[in-house]
Amino acid sequence: MPIPDPPNLYKRFFIDKQDERVELFRKVAVRFDVKRALYPGSFVHISPSFVIPSVVYVDTDRRTPKFFQDELLAPYIESRKEYAEAPEIGFHHQSYDDPIDEPLGSFDLLISQYAGFISTACSKYLRIGGLLLANDSHGDASMAVLDSDFELVAAVTRRGERFSIKETDLDQYLQPANPVEFTQESLRDRGRGIRYTKPAFAYLFRRIR
Repeated sequence: MPIPDPPNLYKRFFIDKQDERVELFRKVAVRFDVKRALYPGSFVHISPSFVIPSVVYVDTDRRTPKFFQDELLAPYIESRKEYAEAPEIGFHHQSYDDPIDEPLGSFDLLISQYAGFISTACSKYLRIGGLLLANDSHGDASMAVLDSDFELVAAVTRRGERFSIKETDLDQYLQPANPVEFTQESLRDRGRGIRYTKPAFAYLFRRIR
């Protein structure tokens, strides 16, 4: 069965830019048995739905409601899904800082990619033992380091569209390059991550309480 044409915004921003990151979400989903994910600040990055059966997206962009209502969306995801279940796709057109109409503690994975401090706003929706996948573009991985509710369990490296999950020798990651103490307040003021001696593309943290 041929794959239907992708919705235009997804094609423009992710396929054409060769930045779908499907392998990233596939490897996380398989390794940690992820069935349900929350993606605040997602824009139209629907790649997680190809490998995770139930994903809820949250974004404020004015183009996103029409995108998630597009009749092309469901058949496109159906054509690319890698699991047996029917895809479940939720969407909230709002700021993730506001309460999201989803059960607390109900997600296996919280996705934080280039969208600010999602870990502090949305960790309550993640189950105990669930995972935060955060990069440090806006400082959210650094924020998670300071949060005693999270522990680092893996680093994610990237080479093009190839991703690897590293679960050993994690003490070499998240070591500041400069001996300057950083706090939650200073990270919010900076609005970006700090420089580390050995950076990774992203990090996986487990919610421990």
